[in-house]
Amino acid sequence: MNRTTHRTRAAALAGAIALVTLACTTPPATAQARAGDICLWSGRNYSGAHWCWNPGNGYVDVPPALHDNVGSFQAHADGCFINWIHVPDRKETRIVRNGDYRRVYDNDFGGKIDAVAPRC
Repeated sequence: MNRTTHRTRAAALAGAIALVTLACTTPPATAQARAGDICLWSGRNYSGAHWCWNPGNGYVDVPPALHDNVGSFQAHADGCFINWIHVPDRKETRIVRNGDYRRVYDNDFGGKIDAVAPRC
């Protein structure tokens, strides 16, 4: 094998390793969440059932798979997470700001979320 072939193979291998490393370290949330959305996952680390909400949608109850079952989230918009204690007059809320995220949220308010809205 000559030097040129060896260098070409080494460069190709280094590029492949870098690509695999990037693919393994980039969280799914980065690839799936769009600007202007708040995305929720049923599992920790952006895994499981997935749903995105946009402030233009207004108040929305979360899908059944995520009701009281948000394991992680990523926000690219401002919004409000809502836990209904007694509809329509008693609720607990959490303000969410653009840039907020939690890889582990099921041990916090994620275990209570019933709905998402533009404002609390």
